[in-house]
Amino acid sequence: MKIYLILFLMLLNLSCAALMNGQEQPVELIDSKANIYNTTCSGMAETFGTCHQKAKRTCKQGYQVLNENLDSSGIHREIRFQCK
Repeated sequence: MKIYLILFLMLLNLSCAALMNGQEQPVELIDSKANIYNTTCSGMAETFGTCHQKAKRTCKQGYQVLNENLDSSGIHREIRFQCK
């Protein structure tokens, strides 16, 4: 019985690691003159923190969040941000 529990936990750990190494959702330029971008961080493996990390990588001088959306399921997250 213990061996099955250990195998199950190992499989669960590998599954979560595979989800975290999946393809990242892109950052989309909405308005080039105002430097406004939109990105999603949907799914079980991503959080709003993932969206903010993408915004930090996109805007080297910092950014301002214009809008954060979370749908009723709690799985689809999206932010719109503007580079400073």
